[in-house]
Formats: sequence, C-alpha cells, structure tokens
Amino acid sequence: MFLFLFSASAVGLLVVSYLDRGRFWDMLPYFSIPIIVLSLVFAIYNLVRRCNAGFVFIIIFIAFTIGLVLSSVFGPFALYREAAARIEEKDYPGAISRLDSILASYPSSRYAEEAIGEISYAYYENNQFSLALESFRAAMDKTIIDRQQLEVMDILQDIHYRIALEHKEDGKHLEAAGSYMDSIEILKQIKSGFPDSNEAFIALYKIPQYLFDASESFGRSGDILSRIRLLEEIIEDYQESDYYQPAREAVYDAYLDMALASGSESDHKDALEWFLRFLKAGPEPEIDRAAEYKISMIFKAAPAQAVRDSGDAAFMKSDFTTAVFMYERLIEHNPDMADLVLENLVESKIILAREKPYSSLFGQVSGKYVNTPGSGMLVIINNAAEKLTAYIEGPESHMTPVPAGETAETALVPGEYTILVESEDSARGTFLDSNIVFEEFRKYTIIIEVLDEGSS
Repeated sequence: MFLFLFSASAVGLLVVSYLDRGRFWDMLPYFSIPIIVLSLVFAIYNLVRRCNAGFVFIIIFIAFTIGLVLSSVFGPFALYREAAARIEEKDYPGAISRLDSILASYPSSRYAEEAIGEISYAYYENNQFSLALESFRAAMDKTIIDRQQLEVMDILQDIHYRIALEHKEDGKHLEAAGSYMDSIEILKQIKSGFPDSNEAFIALYKIPQYLFDASESFGRSGDILSRIRLLEEIIEDYQESDYYQPAREAVYDAYLDMALASGSESDHKDALEWFLRFLKAGPEPEIDRAAEYKISMIFKAAPAQAVRDSGDAAFMKSDFTTAVFMYERLIEHNPDMADLVLENLVESKIILAREKPYSSLFGQVSGKYVNTPGSGMLVIINNAAEKLTAYIEGPESHMTPVPAGETAETALVPGEYTILVESEDSARGTFLDSNIVFEEFRKYTIIIEVLDEGSS
C-alpha cells in the first residue's frame, strides 16, 4: 500500500511538472519531506527484518531527497532566494534578472506574487522608471502592494516625476505634462492624507515646482489654456513659494499667447478678453520688446470697433487704466477714430494723474492779448529733452503732442479747463492744474523745462 502511495505521488508530481512547472516546484518540498521520512522509516524497518523491500524504500528515499535538494537549487524558490540576496547587495540588475525569470517561467508559483512586488522596487532603484510604474500598477491591481501606504505613494510620485523628465528630454512635452500632473496629484494626496509627515512638508515645496514645470510643458505642446490654469493655481495657492513670482511673470506671457491664438482664429472678442486679463493680472506687467510685439499683433488684427467697445466698457466701470490703454492702442492703429474716444481718454488720463504726485502748472492767470475772435490760445513750449503730451478737458477736449524742443498751439473755446501735461515716462514729469479759465483774445503760455519727478 505504501509503495502504491509513493508511486502515485511520483506520478502525480510528474504530471504536475508537465502541466505547470511553477506549481511543481512549489509542491515538490511538501511531497518530498514526508515521503523521505516515511521511506527512511520503512527502509530501516525492512532492513532490520532482512526484507529486500528495504532497498526499494532506500531508492525512494534517495530519489525524493534528490528532489528536495533540487527544489532548493532550481526553480522559483532558488531564484527568489538569489534575488533577495542580490537586493541586499544592491545588485538590482541581478535581482531583476532572477525575479523576471520567476515571472516568465513560473507565473503560477506562489513566489510569483512576491516577485511582482519585489521587482517593482528593484526597477525603481535601478532607475527603470517606466517599467517600475507598469510593475507597481500590476502589483496594486493584484493587491500585492497597498497604494495607500505613504512609502508607496512617495515612490509613485517620484516615478511619475522621473518619467516626466525623460519625456521632457525626448521632446515629448504633452506626455511630460501628463506625468507631472500624475506626480502632483499624488503629492496633494500625501499632503492631505498624511499632514504631519515629512513627506507632506516636502510636498509643499514640490507641488508649486512641478506645477510650474508642467505649465512649461503644456505651453511647449501648444496647450496654452492648461498652462494658464496651472500658473494661476501657483499664484492663488502658493504665494510663499519660490515659484510665485516666476508664475506671475509667465502668466502675463501666456495671456498674450492666448490672445494671439484667439485672434488667429478670428475670435477677436475672445482675444481682447484675454488681453484684458493680461492688463489686470496684478502689479502692472512689464511690457518688454517681445510683449510689445505680441500686443501690436493683437491690436493690428482686432477690429477697431471691438477695441473701442472694450475701452468704453472699462470706462463705464471706472477702470480708467484699462480704458486709457485700449483708447491709446485704438488711436495708434486707427488715428481716424481719435475724435470718437478723445473725451473719455482725456477724462481717464486726468483722473489717473490725480491719484499720483504731480506738479502745478501755473494756476489761473491772465494771458496776453491776441486777435483770436471766439477763442483763446494755449501755447506749450517744451524745453525738456523728451516728448510731452497735453490732455485738455473742458468745454471741449484736446490731446496735443509736443515733441522735445518744440512748441505746440491749441485754440480753445472760452471756458474753464483742466490741463494735464505728461512726459512719455509719467514718473519723470506730470503737471496738472484745474479751474483754468481761458478767455477769447487771450494767449496763455506754459513752458516746461527740465523734467524731474515732482517739479517743473
């Protein structure tokens, strides 16, 4: 009976070996150890009785002892043991080779699940980030690795970041942006889920950096809207970050790019709305040569009436800074429309000038007699080294440019006026007076000398 059981076990193992080598190597030690013990007992018993059956049991003992030895030298257990030793020695390529052999040759072995988990970490330590991500996902799908563990989340965010850097180096900007966003999402989960951990503290510094990097990648891929969204998130939520100011500067340019993109698709209303967002983005943006070129392209393409409507809307909302900008651009590109917006422009300029330091012009004084029936005369002599512009508000409005070293004359309907004289750089010279009465047959002269802030 025992010989039959031994034979059946051997045949069963051979069948399992043929059908599934992984399960064969897993089962071999469990069969071999009891059979070795029993065969040794029966061999001794029969040899003591001087029965030849004892030699049969010795053969069985030897066969299954060899099987037990082989299970520790070959198969998934041996590979897993070698992989563990390699990991201990930080020989990650060697560990990966053995773990991969388990997964390739013995996928149904009980060591295969452990191999999936271990090879995930080995890929990560060996800087094979794409393979690491794929392996981690497989391990998490099979619940071999718990995604909610802090260590695992920290590794996953780093993997996504490293993959983003690889995509960026390869010029795959949209893929890079996506990987940055995956990393950011995990960092936010760490920050909210483990608020007292060191990883959460580090996440506060990483998130704005990765948002900024992702915004650049979105920009290079042509997705300007996503770039703007991320920059605005930095500006709104991470004001203490080192990336706050770079984000402010970058969002100005992104607004202009979006305005240009809308204008190129003939959506000029949308283009002007994006431009207004540029103007209202916070502290007055610096308009360098590149920005000036983009602005010029926006207003060259925009219909004049749309620009005027935008300026009028700002004026009605008392947003005089925006109104002035829109009116000045309108006049720059459409001089024939100056008269249509002159009154609003002059009023806006004078209101804005009152909010800043300025110098008095000359008060209410009588001018010299001139033969100008029905009107008075204003003469501005510009002895300064830069261009001036006079904004005149009263019974009628005027805007009079006065180039450096030249004189300009303006005929005025008799009445009470407010006059603003401003240099190209308003911080260098702003001169303003109100309640100036102009009479007919009178000429009033204003002489502007060297421009210094706050003096004339």
